[in-house]
Amino acid sequence: MVSAVFEDLRNRWNKEQIRKEVDDDISCLVTETDYPWAEITIMVPGEADVECASVAKLTGCAVLTDDSDLLLHDLGQHGAVLFLDSVQTSSGIWDPAEPDIRGLRICPHSLSGRLGIPSVQWFAYELQRNIHISFAELIQISKESSKATELSSEYLEFLREYQHETADNEVIREAKQSLQSLDPRVSELFWQYELPGIYCSDEQPHVYLGILNEDSSRRCAWEQGRTYRSLGYSFFNNSRPTANRFTALHEFVRRGGRIVAEEITLSGAKTVASDMDLVRKRLATAHTTFDGGLSVESFWFLFALSDIYRDGSGTTTVPSAKELESFLTKGYMVQSTRWPDIHLLAQIQAALYSLRILKQLLDIAAPGDDMVESSSLFADLPPLHIMMSRQRMIQGFANTRLVRHAIRQLIETYG
Repeated sequence: MVSAVFEDLRNRWNKEQIRKEVDDDISCLVTETDYPWAEITIMVPGEADVECASVAKLTGCAVLTDDSDLLLHDLGQHGAVLFLDSVQTSSGIWDPAEPDIRGLRICPHSLSGRLGIPSVQWFAYELQRNIHISFAELIQISKESSKATELSSEYLEFLREYQHETADNEVIREAKQSLQSLDPRVSELFWQYELPGIYCSDEQPHVYLGILNEDSSRRCAWEQGRTYRSLGYSFFNNSRPTANRFTALHEFVRRGGRIVAEEITLSGAKTVASDMDLVRKRLATAHTTFDGGLSVESFWFLFALSDIYRDGSGTTTVPSAKELESFLTKGYMVQSTRWPDIHLLAQIQAALYSLRILKQLLDIAAPGDDMVESSSLFADLPPLHIMMSRQRMIQGFANTRLVRHAIRQLIETYG
């Protein structure tokens, strides 16, 4: 969800699109640019808390969050935290005529003054050490311990997580603007290579793949597209200086009812070139196969399906032509939505998201390298609000005649 919201704020929501959705006066968007949120939507490496706290301290703003940890950062005299679950309208329903939106705003500086302690940090520190004592006792202990002439090493260690400035903050802030278009998972991987001392605490870099809506009794849907992700990781790894390369990477994915780290061996340049050539051939075959009037979005859904068809091990039974037509036009194969439909959609989403990761890693890996031209193969990949949407898939296959032709081609070529 974070990936989709970030992408939409920067690339989707221009004034025309906003006006279509809200059907209301949008003069409140006081901005000369067509995309009112693009320039103020920023991705920072690591946790966003430190950067949000820094802005709150400088401007006195309130940070919208679900995370109470932000209360422990130095927000300055006027900076505050506003918890998302407290945000509501006065009537509980949005009414443009009465646009008041309210929420619980907590200013740590004011709060600590009312409690009679130097800072909320002292209270939190004592709370983690004495979780069973009363509120009044915690206040008293906080007052007493804060009067010590010398801060304990334990307290200083506790504070470290909530410090604003690090030696690498300037390096981070000067990151190229082009990195702002990256998916958060690709951005995380980039910074593990760029500043391994901060962001890569293990011996190998890691990627956390989201929990898909899938059948947990079957093989993880992320197995679909793993070839593309592995190719992207390897290509990016080879583009780095020799001393800054890794031999493997960990992907955190579902296996049964658990989340596990699966090791992916990173390939050398020859294998990467060979695998990239295979991807080109797959795409060429798909473009030849699905050549009949469907939208670009629909082509990519069909390409993902062709991957699943080619790799039959991911499905219990390969769907028939009739079932595929029903799935593409209605979202389910037989009468109503069942687990096979949910899992098939998750596999399609995994394949498309993996192609997105591959494209972005090709884009940032090595400008000028001949193989980076390969990223143009994926130039028309749909954005996340389309590729991860069952509804948009169904809308794209509204023309039954074209769908039947495409399915016939799919089965003849890949079945």
